[in-house]
Amino acid sequence: MNRALFVFFFSFVGVTLLAQTPYKAYCSLIGDENSLKKGIVSMSIDYGQEDLKGNQFVDENGKEVKFRTMVSAANFMSKLGWKLEQVYNRYDQIDNSPIIIWVLSKEVNSDAEITNGFQTKQMYRKLRVSQ
Repeated sequence: MNRALFVFFFSFVGVTLLAQTPYKAYCSLIGDENSLKKGIVSMSIDYGQEDLKGNQFVDENGKEVKFRTMVSAANFMSKLGWKLEQVYNRYDQIDNSPIIIWVLSKEVNSDAEITNGFQTKQMYRKLRVSQ
C-alpha cells in the first residue's frame, strides 16, 4: 500500500511540474487608413515575429484576407480568443498617413499557440517551401 501511495505521489508531482503556466501574449493589429478609401483596411499583425515582412493575414490559399474596418479585424481576432488592451495612432514616416494600432492580448501556454487560427503571408510561404 505504501509503495502504491509513493508511486502515486511522485507521479502527481511529476505531472504538476511538467504542466505549463499560462501567460499573456500580445500582438498588434496595424491598419493603414489610406486603404479605407478603397472600402477595405490594409491589415497586418505583429505578434513578436522576427521578420515583419509579409505579415498580412492570408487564407488557406495564400490570398490576402480583406477587412472592411478595424472592428471587423478585431472581431476576427476576438473569435480566436484575443482581447483588446489599447488603441493608438501614429503617422507613416513616408507619406504621413495615419496608421491605427490596436494592441490585443491572449492567454497561452506556449508560443506556438499565439498563431492558432490565422496565418500570414510569411507563414504561408514557409509552409509551401516545406511541402
